[in-house]
Amino acid sequence: MEKLFGIDISHWQGDMSIEQARNERGVKFAIIKAAGADDGKYKDSKFENYYAQCKAIGLPVGAYYYGNAKSVAEAEQEADHFLSVIAGKQFEYPIYYDVEGKMLNNSRDVLTNIVIAFCDRCEKAGYFVGVYTSDSHFQAHVDDDRLQRFTHWVARYSSNEPVTGHDIWQYGGEYNYIADKTICGRTVDQDFCYRDFETEIKKAGLNGFSASTGDEAKEPEISEPEGSTLDLLYRTMKNEFGGGDARKAALGSRYNEVQDVINHIDKASVQELVDEVWAGKYGDDEVRRTVLGSRWQEVQDVINAGNKKYYTIKSGDTLSGIAAKYETTVNAIAQLNGIENPNLIIAGDTIRVK
Repeated sequence: MEKLFGIDISHWQGDMSIEQARNERGVKFAIIKAAGADDGKYKDSKFENYYAQCKAIGLPVGAYYYGNAKSVAEAEQEADHFLSVIAGKQFEYPIYYDVEGKMLNNSRDVLTNIVIAFCDRCEKAGYFVGVYTSDSHFQAHVDDDRLQRFTHWVARYSSNEPVTGHDIWQYGGEYNYIADKTICGRTVDQDFCYRDFETEIKKAGLNGFSASTGDEAKEPEISEPEGSTLDLLYRTMKNEFGGGDARKAALGSRYNEVQDVINHIDKASVQELVDEVWAGKYGDDEVRRTVLGSRWQEVQDVINAGNKKYYTIKSGDTLSGIAAKYETTVNAIAQLNGIENPNLIIAGDTIRVK
């Protein structure tokens, strides 16, 4: 097949537009960093965003995991972590174990066993699995004869192809001897692919695809991130999900509930937002500052200048008891909160008492 041009990306590329990259340089596929273990086990902050962008424009996508294992047991734990991060998603390109960094301190035999353990675990979970490392590392740090059943993604920043057999060649990153190292104004790792992974993977029913549909992939499931509305609002305002179509794809069926709150904050009166802050709707400290955005300062100024007090009703409370505690009257509290029946209050509700 004709070689295809692609990119591999992570949070280091920031808020890059995949569609712009495709239009600007003719990108045909992307391999996204999903997670890693070099700083504790973590999920890459841009994985969901970049995956959603690729799916939104129909760009084939793969994923990789930055390893840090020192033993077979640790490699299996890393594989389980990787599988939990990519669960429910579909990949037209393989998923890869990124072998570099401190992993290279392992002996040749130990490191080879680690790579096999990780790849075996992912393979048994139904994925088309590969190994990524540099040309020199394939030669010096692993017994590559034992890794031949896994597809190879080989890094060599040169105008000459790697010595190691490969299906994908990462030919440039910070240094690029073939093309401009920047895409969309950002330094981006660039790759050539020589294998029709998409057809193979879909036909075999791997990477989240169903073999029963032949070459046709089932429609990707609409993503539905977990967490409260406030959690998702905070992550949205931190730009984890991007904007526009990327945000819609990343939030899936929960897009409207989050966007409605964003629109409300933009249009609500200051006093309305102040009352909602007192009621606990927007959390505290950094969360509140983030979700209120440009409205935070005007809301905070009113809060700092005022002396309102609020109380969350507990089981067994009466309005008369609450009024006595705050040296006010039942009628005053009822008027502040629009309570029609002072004998009917609900545990868990927050009311203004001053």
